[in-house]
Parts: sequence; structure tokens; C-alpha cells
Amino acid sequence: MAVQVITMKTGDRVITELKEIFDQEGEDKKGICLMMEEPYVLHLDTKEPQYLTEQLGAEYKVRFSKWNPYSNDTQYKLPYDCVMTVSNPEPGLEQAYENKIREKQEIETNEN
Repeated sequence: MAVQVITMKTGDRVITELKEIFDQEGEDKKGICLMMEEPYVLHLDTKEPQYLTEQLGAEYKVRFSKWNPYSNDTQYKLPYDCVMTVSNPEPGLEQAYENKIREKQEIETNEN
């Protein structure tokens, strides 16, 4: 599993554990779609314009919101053509995401 930031064609930037789904095993396998696990939409939470934040060398404040708040699902298959870019997150952002997922799992465990 690899934590990735994907930019969707809708403009959403999503942080997720991203996997590729194949049609079969072996050397002749072909990718059929991507799978997002625990996807969250990223929002810059700042009053300063992005260029000022970068000029001042300030840290970005990022807010997470559930990608599909209308479902309890944690895995979503995604056609390739819905994605514009896939990139690695900044280390601090990846750590914040992993903490968010860990907190969510602890809450779910305590509820059961």
C-alpha cells in the first residue's frame, strides 16, 4: 500500500492508500482500475494566499474531509480516466493522514 495524493478531473485533491486492480495474476496481467482506500479530500485551510505562504516559508494548514461522506465504505474503485495526476505526499502530510486513519480505527474499535 502506498499513500498517494491524487488530483481528480473534478479538481479534488485526495489523499488515499492507492492500489491498482488487475484482471489476472502473472505476467500477462492488465490493469483495469485504481482502488482508493480511506480517501480524504484535502483542503488548504489558510487565510493567506498560497503565493504569500510560500514566500514567507510558512507551513500549510490542511483540513481533511471524507471523500464520500454519504457512505460507510472505505474502498472505492476508480476508473483511470478520472485521475489527472498521482504524486507522493509531503512527509508531514502523510504522517497527518496516517494519524487520522489510526484515530478513526481506534474509535471504531472502541465502539464495537
